[in-house]
Amino acid sequence: MLSFAQFLPDVWSQSYCTYDIAEVMPVNGYSLGFSINNYCLWSHDPDSVSYDQRRFDLFAHLTLAHKLEFGIKYSYPTSGILELKYQYLSDPLNGAVKLGISYMKGTRIGLITDYVFDIYPTLVFDKPITSMIGVYIAPKVIYSIHLRDRQEHSTRPPHYLFQYGLGLGFYFGNRFIIMPESNWLRGRDEGDYTINQFGLAVKLRFKEEY
Repeated sequence: MLSFAQFLPDVWSQSYCTYDIAEVMPVNGYSLGFSINNYCLWSHDPDSVSYDQRRFDLFAHLTLAHKLEFGIKYSYPTSGILELKYQYLSDPLNGAVKLGISYMKGTRIGLITDYVFDIYPTLVFDKPITSMIGVYIAPKVIYSIHLRDRQEHSTRPPHYLFQYGLGLGFYFGNRFIIMPESNWLRGRDEGDYTINQFGLAVKLRFKEEY
């Protein structure tokens, strides 16, 4: 395990972009997607140094029952996310609530390892503009649990972060969908910080009737 940890990326994070609309696919419908996005984190302290890293996601969604959808996402480099979405509104716009749970691990310089669990409820609203174009917005809060480093027997205590923000995106297409999105988050950890992500996803839908 210690040998493996030495090869984990020094700078790591996950994608918090939504890449999803509120409308749930028909039963037995499923989709597969891929995205490329950045992850930019900076502190409000003018003496700090921000960083901007590229990320990619692989994700899939499956309709379990009427208005209920299950999702799974791998977010490069070391994060996995599970989520459930329930659509509770369909007129005059689509509305859904999602609950996501993620696990992330990363080892930074000096073999300081973080084990991070994120819990984030998200509201998603989308409005079709035409039969092929629409807009969506996704307000969200994220509660992060950073566990202590167990590999190197660190005495560093666990700490907890609360982040809030939203994603704003468009979708183009029906079965083959292109989704650009920008996502903002604010939080505090020994000072205020801001996370901004912008990305582009493509998604394929299967077994749907229109």
